[in-house]
Amino acid sequence: MSTEQTIYQWMEENKPGEKLGYKSQQAQQIYFVRDHLLKLFTNDYDEHNRLKEEGLKVISKYFSRSVLLPVLKIELPDSTFFVLRCNFYDWKVSISSPKGIYIDPKGFFVPESQHSSVSCEGFPDELVFGSYSTNQKQFTIALSSSNYELYTFFHMFARCWKANK
Repeated sequence: MSTEQTIYQWMEENKPGEKLGYKSQQAQQIYFVRDHLLKLFTNDYDEHNRLKEEGLKVISKYFSRSVLLPVLKIELPDSTFFVLRCNFYDWKVSISSPKGIYIDPKGFFVPESQHSSVSCEGFPDELVFGSYSTNQKQFTIALSSSNYELYTFFHMFARCWKANK
């Protein structure tokens, strides 16, 4: 997919088949990011709505367990962005920020881990970065498939990001 789409356009064009066992996961992933993660970077309802409309896009797609899934991109006003996907086994997240983000990764991800584009299904190659330990401004991490773990990582990141604004 060469162009970005809003999540609503993408979901309308890529409805999963009724017989697929994991079909509900497609929408659940998107809604979790939209309704929970984006709020961490906003201060009020209007900011959240603006970020939903302008800062959350589908940039690519891939299949896992026979379900077509999105690769999402969140862009914040300061040009910080995240690219993320969940293939039912893990979340992969690439982060690029103009400022270094210093968080304690213990229990969430291995800061020295390097991830290949093969393990980041659907990511454009240029958006798979090196490890957190070598560059705190641009890195790719793996988290479990737990939305709780993803939320906690984003919560820690957002606290640091807001403190550095």
